[in-house]
Amino acid sequence: MKKVTLFILLFPIFLFCDSTNEYNIAIGEDVYYSSFSTVTTDSLIQYIYKHETEEQINYYNLGGTTYKFTHKDSIRNIDLIATKDGRNIIIKSNSGEKIIDTKIQIDEQLWKQSMSYSLSEFALSEKEKIEYWIIRLDKFKGEKMQAEKAGIEDITINGKLYYTIKVKISAVGACSML
Repeated sequence: MKKVTLFILLFPIFLFCDSTNEYNIAIGEDVYYSSFSTVTTDSLIQYIYKHETEEQINYYNLGGTTYKFTHKDSIRNIDLIATKDGRNIIIKSNSGEKIIDTKIQIDEQLWKQSMSYSLSEFALSEKEKIEYWIIRLDKFKGEKMQAEKAGIEDITINGKLYYTIKVKISAVGACSML
C-alpha cells in the first residue's frame, strides 16, 4: 500500500454535533461530489459518506472506536456489513456474484475504518504516531495501519486560507515499504 499524505482540515465534522459537509473532490481533471454527515446520540456517533450510488456508514462509540460499518453501492452491487466482536471483525457481504462471510482477527489496536473521521481526533492530539486497523474493501481483509504527524501547513482553497495538520498514513510492517 502506498504511503499517503492526508491533509486534515479543521471542519465542523470534528465536533460532537450533527453536521453535513459537501465536498468537491478533484483528482486531476475529474471532479466528484460527496457528502459527509455526522449524527450523534447519547450512545453513538454515525459518520455517513455518500457519493453517487455509494453509501458508507461508520458506527462509533462515543470514544471514537468503530464497532460497525456498512457499505452499499447499487452500481457495483455491494451490500456489506462488518461488526466488531471482541478482537474479531465479522464481515458479511452479498455482492450478487459472491457471498462473503469471514472473520478477521485483530490485536489490541482500535478499528478506525473511516480515516477522515477517526484520524481527526489524532491530528488534534498530542500523540505523534498511532496504529489502528481498517478493512480493505478491495480484498475483504484486515490491514494494520499507522498514522504519524508530518508537520503543519497553511493551504489555500478557493481563495480561503486553512490551517492544516499533515498526517502520513501507511501500512505497518513489511507492507509499509510498498
